[in-house]
Amino acid sequence: MKRSMYILMNFCLLIINGQLQRSGNPTTCWASGAVFSLIMIGLTAYQVKRVSKIHETKREHGYKYHVKDMEFKTSADIIKLAILCMIAAILCGCTGIAGGMVLGPLFLTYNMVPKVMSGTNQYITMIAALAVTFQLIALGELHFGYAIVFGVTTVLAAMTGIKAINIYTAKSGKQSIILILLAICLIAALLMLPLKFLM
Repeated sequence: MKRSMYILMNFCLLIINGQLQRSGNPTTCWASGAVFSLIMIGLTAYQVKRVSKIHETKREHGYKYHVKDMEFKTSADIIKLAILCMIAAILCGCTGIAGGMVLGPLFLTYNMVPKVMSGTNQYITMIAALAVTFQLIALGELHFGYAIVFGVTTVLAAMTGIKAINIYTAKSGKQSIILILLAICLIAALLMLPLKFLM
C-alpha cells in the first residue's frame, strides 16, 4: 500500500509539473521546475536512506546474499545507481526510446539476473507509459480507439513473448536469449533514428 501511494504521489507531482511547464509563463516554468527538482532530490534521499536501512537490517540478521544479488554496501552505491538512472531517463526523453533499452545493460553491469532485469525494465516502462497516458488524458489528446487496439495488441504480444522465453529457458537452461533479444532491440532502435531522419 505504501509503495502504491508513493508511486501515485510521484504521478501527481509529474502531472502537476507538466501542466505548470505548459503555462507559457517563464517565471512559473522556472519556479515549478526548481520546486519539482528539490522534491525529487528529497524523495531520492529518502529512498537512499530506506534502502540503506534495509541492507543494514539484512546484514544484522546474517542474510546470505546470492551471487547475483544487487548488494549496496554504501549509500554512495545507491546514489550512483540513482544518478545513472537519471542520465538514462534524460537520454530516453531526448531520443524517445524506451527506458529499458538503456537501463537493461546498466542493470546487467550490476550482475542482475537477466530475467530479473527484464521484469524490472517492464515495471519501469509501465510506470513511464502510465505517466504519459495520464498526461495525454488530462490534455484531452488521447485517442481511446487507438489506445484500446494498441493496448490489447501489446498485452497479447507481451504474454506470447514471455511464455515463449519461459519455455525456451526451461528447456535449455540458458537465459542468454534475453540478452540477444535486448541487443537486437538496441541495434534496431539505433538504426531507426537515422532512418527516420532520412525518411
